[in-house]
Amino acid sequence: MVEDDPALGEVVATALKDEGLDARLAHDGDEAMRFVDQNEPSCIILDLMMPRRDGFSVLRELRADGRIQHIPVIVVTAIFGLSERMYATELGAADYVTKPFELNDLVSRVRALVTPQAA
Repeated sequence: MVEDDPALGEVVATALKDEGLDARLAHDGDEAMRFVDQNEPSCIILDLMMPRRDGFSVLRELRADGRIQHIPVIVVTAIFGLSERMYATELGAADYVTKPFELNDLVSRVRALVTPQAA
């Protein structure tokens, strides 16, 4: 989870952990990229509006790096605009969730991306 609001980040991380998922919290895009370089997460929940490096920049960098471009990204943001949603999708976001959101819904979306589907 990449979220500059520590309270929200902790709530989401705790909910994911309660579901048996290993959740880590990065507070900005730079911290997120350092974490991704050192670990290969199964999924990234990415806020768009952050200090230092915004979510679009992080998403572009993730998709440009062949080693990690396959990691699914769920954008979670307060930005409701259609153009931002389309741009995130063009950059390769797997899903787009606007704040405020239902915590159980977000956990379900993460679970769907990290749980292998039966053939």
